[in-house]
Amino acid sequence: MQWHILGAGAIGLLWAAKLQRAGHRVTLILSGPQKLNQYNEIEHFSVTSEGLTDRFNADAELAEHTVPIHHLLITTKSFAAVDAFNSIRHRLAGNARILLLHNGMGPQQQLVDENPQLEIWAGSTTDGAYFESPWNLVRAGIGDTQIGRLSEYGDEQFFEEMASVDGKLTMTTDINTVLWRKLAINCAINPLTALYDCRNGELLKYTDRRAAMAQICKEVDSVANALGITLFDRKLMEQAWDVAELTGRNHSSMQQDVSHNRTTEIETITGFFCKAAKQTSIPVPANQLVLEAIRNINEPDDY
Repeated sequence: MQWHILGAGAIGLLWAAKLQRAGHRVTLILSGPQKLNQYNEIEHFSVTSEGLTDRFNADAELAEHTVPIHHLLITTKSFAAVDAFNSIRHRLAGNARILLLHNGMGPQQQLVDENPQLEIWAGSTTDGAYFESPWNLVRAGIGDTQIGRLSEYGDEQFFEEMASVDGKLTMTTDINTVLWRKLAINCAINPLTALYDCRNGELLKYTDRRAAMAQICKEVDSVANALGITLFDRKLMEQAWDVAELTGRNHSSMQQDVSHNRTTEIETITGFFCKAAKQTSIPVPANQLVLEAIRNINEPDDY
């Protein structure tokens, strides 16, 4: 099977490696000529896991290529997902299958609404990876990935084809709840680590940070309940506390984006949540506060 991957970041390359190991052909769709030239100089990327390094020789091209796309994995930053999709929209075969694997919510629903004829799936993963150097990836943790079909069009055949790619891959019939659970944890942790410029675990060490996290979680729980969404079997704060402890030494993606003056995913995380809260008329001042605070951080215009 031929796969095209939009988004050659850590998760994109990690899945490129998984797909190649499972016997699939992989083509990376890169963001511009400069990145394509960089890749073509070495013609491979590497993944190090548990001290062992493997090299992968995926093909690479730009969006304007003309080869039809039948299987597409989108692993861009969430704010770039729709534009990335539209850049290759003209190449999609009539029976194309698309899997969205990124943080936040909003782009998934938008693409389904705008493309009702396509088979669109979404996923949530706890896999961890980071770049040791350009095109050299370190797998920091082996996590679980859940996927589910968002579109009305399609069937379970896609998951059956994907089952051999990752032994920890599972299918859910309620992907919306899965996405909300990931969103809730991200709301609780990511913006605060960016504002306090700290690792995940450091949110738990100070009274003011724990209090801010607790208020955010309380608001998310209230809105989710009003929308009929069951997040966890316990309060979100307890779940978020455990995640922050488990990933204590990690820097969240939003903290890294802010520290490197890059555009953040705040609009598809806390921004999406605040819009959802308006539907319930429940005030969410703590979430609104961090949303505005991240918005006010100077971000580059060109991303």
